[in-house]
Amino acid sequence: MADLRKFLRERWRYIDAMLAVAVIVGSLAYIYDLLVGSRGLDVAYITRNYGLYVHAVLTNVYATTIAFLVGMAIGFSVGWLRTARTMPLAKFVLSLRAERRARSEDREVIKADSGFLIFFSLLWYGAKYVVRRIGDGFVEIIRGTPLYVQILFASSFFIVFLREYATEGLLIGIITLAINTGGYQAEIFRAGLQTVHSGQIEAARAIGFSRLRAMRYVILPQALRLIIPPLTNEYIGLFKASTFLFVLGVQTEISYIALHEGYAGDVFEIFAMVTAIFLAITVTLSFVVQSLERRFRIPGLGIEAVRKPRGVKMPAPVA
Repeated sequence: MADLRKFLRERWRYIDAMLAVAVIVGSLAYIYDLLVGSRGLDVAYITRNYGLYVHAVLTNVYATTIAFLVGMAIGFSVGWLRTARTMPLAKFVLSLRAERRARSEDREVIKADSGFLIFFSLLWYGAKYVVRRIGDGFVEIIRGTPLYVQILFASSFFIVFLREYATEGLLIGIITLAINTGGYQAEIFRAGLQTVHSGQIEAARAIGFSRLRAMRYVILPQALRLIIPPLTNEYIGLFKASTFLFVLGVQTEISYIALHEGYAGDVFEIFAMVTAIFLAITVTLSFVVQSLERRFRIPGLGIEAVRKPRGVKMPAPVA
């Protein structure tokens, strides 16, 4: 009995994985039996047409990748701007008064420089405040409206103001997806940049680094390691959301199904192929990113400690 318990403790992780696979396979088999039943699976249709669906899904991959890269530039810029800190207005006014009192001994300096200093201080304070609020508004608008509505709005904008490009469905779709993912990535970058302790930034500035060099050599190397998982989730979500481009006439797998095969009688085979293709892409991407995360992560920086498998006791602390 003791040997059995020891065996279960040591092999529980593998047993748990096998049970999960069995549940998933059983669920899929049950769903298959409900949908297909005695009709059987039309393997000939799958082997004859899977290439067409793979080609259609490649359109989604192309649009998603281009939009994600452009959105990354937008998200990093907006996220960086949103990290700009502005002191409360009352505190800012008090600091100006203190500066003016410090210069009160030299009347000539006050007459010549005081107005100039106050003007540019207020200008800099107002610029930082306005830019940050614009970034906040952009993120809230993008995250607060559905992607489908954004696609229709972008299409309407091109029809009204840029009629020569109104028929370029793929271009409109990529622009819409880029703006959409830029709003979500802005929040991801903001959170990642603010995770790096301010003391490190101040130390970098103290040894002579400019803001750009501090961002390049101190902040980004740490922040990028932290935002890899949420960026991967954003890409996968954007990839699945790219199916909405069919409303713009883009030949994705959804429009291909609707126009060519929607009433062919092989509905289960069609959606089984599309599901398998999407799963193959997303699962492969998830495993690749997980391996990169394990390879480049910084222990103790936003990453949980490696946990022991279930059933394995943790060693007792040393007194």
